[in-house]
Amino acid sequence: MRRFVLCILLIALTPGFALAAKGPMSISEAQAAAAKGDSDAAAAITLTTDRQTCLSGCASRGHKQDQCNTACRPGLCHPGASQPYCVAK
Repeated sequence: MRRFVLCILLIALTPGFALAAKGPMSISEAQAAAAKGDSDAAAAITLTTDRQTCLSGCASRGHKQDQCNTACRPGLCHPGASQPYCVAK
């Protein structure tokens, strides 16, 4: 039983575990995460798009306009998306 608890604690304290749940973040947060080795954040920064292209792609995937407006805010990154991306400021 002690080993099980120890394993759970080790997993919870591992920095990579904290990065597993990736929600939206700012470009500067994504840059900091990428500098620490977060490959999803690095991929999001690599695929930086402008707001209009983001809105157009979002709408073409069938999302509602308010969802697209929220997701395509300038300076926002989505490293946890199926295709990680950032929206330029």
